[in-house]
Amino acid sequence: MNEHESSTLKKNRIFTVLIGIVLVLIGWNVRLFWIQVASATHLTDRGIDLVENSVVQREQGIVLDSGRGDFVDRNGVSLTGKTMRVLTAFPIETDPSGAAEREASLARAAKVLGVPERQLTVFLDSLTAPQIWTVDGRAAALTEDQAQRLDALGLPDLRVTTYKERYDRRQPAAQVIGYIGQNPERITKQFTDQFHKGELQLTSKIGNAGLEKTFEPWLRGIGATSVSLFTDAARRPLPGLDIRTVTPGNPYYPLKIVTTLDRKLQERIEGKLEQWAIRDGAVVVMDIENADVIAMASRPSFQPEHVDMANEAGWGNRALKAETPGSIFKTVTAAAAMDEHVVKPGETFHCDGELGKFGFTCWKKEGHGTLTLEEGFAQSCNIVFAEVAQRLGGERLERYAQSLGLTNRVGWLGDTSAAAGFRQLDGEEAGQVYAASTDRKDAGALVQTAIGQRDVLLTPLQAANLVVTLFHGGQVLSPRVVQEVRFRNERLYERFDSRHAADAEAFPSIHQATAKTMLGWMTQVVDHGTGSALQAAKWPVAGKSGTAQVQLAGGKPGENHWFIGYGPADHPKYAVAVLIRHVPAGTKNKSILLFQEAMDILAEADQ
Repeated sequence: MNEHESSTLKKNRIFTVLIGIVLVLIGWNVRLFWIQVASATHLTDRGIDLVENSVVQREQGIVLDSGRGDFVDRNGVSLTGKTMRVLTAFPIETDPSGAAEREASLARAAKVLGVPERQLTVFLDSLTAPQIWTVDGRAAALTEDQAQRLDALGLPDLRVTTYKERYDRRQPAAQVIGYIGQNPERITKQFTDQFHKGELQLTSKIGNAGLEKTFEPWLRGIGATSVSLFTDAARRPLPGLDIRTVTPGNPYYPLKIVTTLDRKLQERIEGKLEQWAIRDGAVVVMDIENADVIAMASRPSFQPEHVDMANEAGWGNRALKAETPGSIFKTVTAAAAMDEHVVKPGETFHCDGELGKFGFTCWKKEGHGTLTLEEGFAQSCNIVFAEVAQRLGGERLERYAQSLGLTNRVGWLGDTSAAAGFRQLDGEEAGQVYAASTDRKDAGALVQTAIGQRDVLLTPLQAANLVVTLFHGGQVLSPRVVQEVRFRNERLYERFDSRHAADAEAFPSIHQATAKTMLGWMTQVVDHGTGSALQAAKWPVAGKSGTAQVQLAGGKPGENHWFIGYGPADHPKYAVAVLIRHVPAGTKNKSILLFQEAMDILAEADQ
């Protein structure tokens, strides 16, 4: 046999061996396929769903952190997203041979939690999915000692994990922050691109009100943190996998919204609303230098996690809702009168309790006697302001209200990375002087308008900003409640600079001398006028009171009680507006006392 024939024979043998190996492998695969089909048929006949059990075998998990961005106050103190240690339970089958030892461990676990053993046992037996141990429907925070003792027990179905609770049990600034929830309609209309990309589902929770809503583009996270327990089909933990935590692990996200609020001041002011049993109203505190909102408290209160979605339209931040202002609007009338020189220096008016026409009266039935415009402001005399208004006319009065920022929304407005014409405040209403149908030349409507009645509407935010505007010589600033957005690693993402109101240039401002005079007249209100009770405040304050006649449900007469002002009077730092809304007529006016409480809190914090 020559060399060529030997090589050919060798190649034929190798080919034959390879064919044999392929045939054997095919046979094994056919056999394995047959076994799978037969087993699946057999198990299905016994009521066992292999697909379902494969899912059970893969993992059972729970979200510990949604990945949504959080809010902090001006000092970096958290407003949302409290992190805490919690007990997480998993529905697994335990080894029957260790029943006695497990029972003893459960007894110790119940003792650590401070509950009866049966309560913990019933909780575990009822599990169909992983669940966090709760108290009164909320995740129960563990102390460090409790966490260590529970971990030491080594129970396979109980693990201590770190959980982020978005809202506190008593959430500060709840009306400002708002709430999140499912809103399929808004997702399909407002976030169409994200929905089609799969970044949002119809069941996703998004901001539905407040800052949660307006800052949704910055708050949306890039992924949740979850903990999973891997089990086999019999719900037994798989060796080597056990519990695993999955997190995006991104150093930049989620983003953080830095507000202008001060959590301590916010909580103390909200505490005063509760102490004084204020059921409906608002308190706004602003930095008089830049119009930053330091506190914004609103009643009725609510818990963000328990908003009635069916009654969402009834939810609102009272600080941003327009209400009849009453005599605080006399600040506008007086400023207009001085700017237009319709009142001579030292000129006096006479009040005997009635104007003599339109059925118009003063709140002081016996009258104030003879007094100047300054004294009329301090005593809040209706007759003086009715006579002044008739000299001004309705159109001029409305124009001055516009120039002081009282007819449009004043909250922060500007172009951002998320949107052009972005507004920070959700649901802010505009004020008004006259309704569209009211004749500005109607003398009867004019005298009512001059004292903040008839069609006049202001928000507490506008009322506080009016004081800031006077301090800035008639220049209207735009209040902000968020100053910047930061990455998770504290690097700056976006800043919202202080600015003038968007339409400030559309109306000429009052003269600086007029603004200064009005601030001085506010000190007279406290010195010898309707706000004299404020002489007991911890630092000197100034302001203007207001009582507006309104109609309650059922047609009953009611009142809005207001006080706006600033403090300390000798070196102004804060502007404050207080509204107590829709109380029965004749109810004691608590707005002055609540204003003092707010100023006392600010005085104590300033020490």
